[in-house]
Amino acid sequence: MSFQQLNTIIPVFKKIEMFHDPCQIVPDPGYEKLIIIRKGYLLIITNTGESKPVSHGYACHSSKGPVTVQLPSGRQAEYVVITYGIVPVNTSWNWDGPLRLLSGIKVQYMVDALLQLQTSPASDEDEDESHASRFRSRMMLERILYFFMYESRISDDLHSADARIEKSVQYIEEHYMLRLTLTMLAERASLSPGHFSVRFKERMGMTVSHYLKQLRIEKAKELFELDRMSPKQAAQSVGFADYFHFSRTFKNVTGKSPVEYIRDLKRI
Repeated sequence: MSFQQLNTIIPVFKKIEMFHDPCQIVPDPGYEKLIIIRKGYLLIITNTGESKPVSHGYACHSSKGPVTVQLPSGRQAEYVVITYGIVPVNTSWNWDGPLRLLSGIKVQYMVDALLQLQTSPASDEDEDESHASRFRSRMMLERILYFFMYESRISDDLHSADARIEKSVQYIEEHYMLRLTLTMLAERASLSPGHFSVRFKERMGMTVSHYLKQLRIEKAKELFELDRMSPKQAAQSVGFADYFHFSRTFKNVTGKSPVEYIRDLKRI
């Protein structure tokens, strides 16, 4: 589903229903349905028998057949089902499957507004107010569709970025002894240096350079504990081209110079 499709149609609100129990959602000819979870989470069973855990929302495409909504054993849930039409009729609309949401409070506010508009409809005698009420419902529906579409895409991007950061961390741990730069790591992850730097810090709690320094010092300590190398040899083995830089960094991290650290090891 894309915003290009959304820009070519007008979603028309039909009704909203509240549920607390399992149910089967059967397609209405000419209408689409959107499940929005307010409390707990659901298991959606598709017409092919596939089970999908859903915690935010689920788009039910009219051509996909019925779906069964189940509650996890011993759990309670609250969810609504919005039924809406698409204008022009027969316009391409392929929105189907689990959805993710970041602005949950905003969407729940709009769901509350739709429920209120439905339970307190405008009088048919007041034609202007009736049209205004339908227009407000359509506006709320459009905003809900926007949030789900946009934020599902953002969630996918974040998940993809997290996976790339995980692979980058693995690469760093396997190649820490090489000359690694932020630009090179970002290029390997197909991210901009700025985006990579932000995502890496969010994931690891420190900058790339800090993480690399910490890792190299830990590897140097392992070499010293195995009594395999002199400080200068260890410096080169873990990726420091300059021994004095290594010595200074080692002391900043451990509180001891490499020579002091080795001496204390031998006393143990």
